[in-house]
Amino acid sequence: MAGFRRGRLLLYLVSGLLAAVGIGGGQPAAAVEVAQAGASAPVARLSDAIIDLMRSASQTGARNRLDKFLPVLRDSYDLETALRIVAAPYFDKANPADRQALIDAFARRSAAQYVDRFDSYNGERIEMTGERAGPRSTTLVDTKLVRSGKEPVQLTYVVRQREGRWGIIDVLAQGDISQLAVQRSDYAGTLRSGGVPALIRQLDAGADSILASQTSR
Repeated sequence: MAGFRRGRLLLYLVSGLLAAVGIGGGQPAAAVEVAQAGASAPVARLSDAIIDLMRSASQTGARNRLDKFLPVLRDSYDLETALRIVAAPYFDKANPADRQALIDAFARRSAAQYVDRFDSYNGERIEMTGERAGPRSTTLVDTKLVRSGKEPVQLTYVVRQREGRWGIIDVLAQGDISQLAVQRSDYAGTLRSGGVPALIRQLDAGADSILASQTSR
C-alpha cells in the first residue's frame, strides 16, 4: 500500500509540474481514444534500443554505442516538453539558440546515462505490461525489465501526444521515483546561479565524464 500511495503522489507531482508550465488539458475524448493506440510506440522503440545497447556492450566502444542510441532516444522522448518542466521557467525564457543547445546537451547526457547503466547483457528482456490513462492527457505505459535470477525492474513511462506525435516525458522507476522530479531538483541550483548556459555546460561535462569512465574500464 505504501508503494501504491507513493506512486499516486508522484503522478500528482507530474500533473502539477505539467500544469505549472501550462502543459496538458485539451484534447477531445474521441481524439485521445484514437491516438491511444500509438502511445506505446515510443516506449517499444526505446526498449528495443536498450536491449541492443546491452547486447553490443562487450563488442562496441561507449562512444559508438552512444552514437547509435542517441537518435532513438531523441525520437522516443519529447525532450522539449521534459525540459520545459525540468528547467522551468528558465527554458521558456532562453533565446532559441540556447534552448536548442540545452535540448542537445540534455539528450546527450541522457543517452550517456543509458550507455553507463546498460553495459552488459545476460539474457534480459523488456516486456510491455499495460497502458492506462494518466494525469493531464498523458498515458502511462507499464514495462518490466526481466532479469535471470533477479527481481524484475518495473518502469512506468509517462507518454504525451504533442502535435500528433507521442513522446516520453517522464519515467517512474518502481512506481516511486519520478525522473523529472529528480532532475528538476538536481538542476535547480545550477539554473539559479548560471541560467541555461550553466546547465548546458554541466550536462555536457556530465556526458563527457560518463564516456571517459566507460572508456577506461
